[in-house]
Amino acid sequence: MLKWICAVAFASAFAAPAFAQKTDLPDRPLKQTKAFDSAPVKEGMATVKTAGECTVDYIVGVDGRPKDMKATCTPPEMGPFAIKMVETGEWQSEITGGEFFDSYPQKHAFKFGGSSAAAVDPRGEKAPVITNDLAQADLNRAINKVNKDGKCNLTFTVGADGKPKDIAPNCTPRDYDSPIGDAVKKMKFDPGQKGGKAVDWPNMVVPLNLTGN
Repeated sequence: MLKWICAVAFASAFAAPAFAQKTDLPDRPLKQTKAFDSAPVKEGMATVKTAGECTVDYIVGVDGRPKDMKATCTPPEMGPFAIKMVETGEWQSEITGGEFFDSYPQKHAFKFGGSSAAAVDPRGEKAPVITNDLAQADLNRAINKVNKDGKCNLTFTVGADGKPKDIAPNCTPRDYDSPIGDAVKKMKFDPGQKGGKAVDWPNMVVPLNLTGN
């Protein structure tokens, strides 16, 4: 993942975690150890055939698996595929005071299909649609190489040929810039259109969270 997918996870101050069992392990925060598999999203894109965005609310249980999932998607038909994707993730559950806990509520938000806009707007413009996503294998190689938690705020232009160009990974740490940039180069799109003609489509933005070992 990821990813063309935009991931956002945060703790809510309004719900308490659930106690599970005691342990002699030291305190540790919640940490995702297996990235989301983007295959369910690709399956959903092939089914709904339009761009959009989803937010999945969930809790990570003491077993490191997501539960109590609820997807809010535009279009709604993407919801089951979004949940399938979150189900592929794995986490190191939280330990506080020698006790395992369910996590506070988490959110995973992402865009799909290259744009959250409708396929065609009133001006006759059609946003790019992704056909070959960021490969999870490339993301894993980058993570294994750098072996640090990181974030990227990818920006690029989808050319009229459907290939990314003017790629700016904007990663922290900067060690991720090169491998993530190489991964983006492999992405492919149905190019954006204006007036029925393929055109360059600038200012594509992809936030990306990376978790090291």
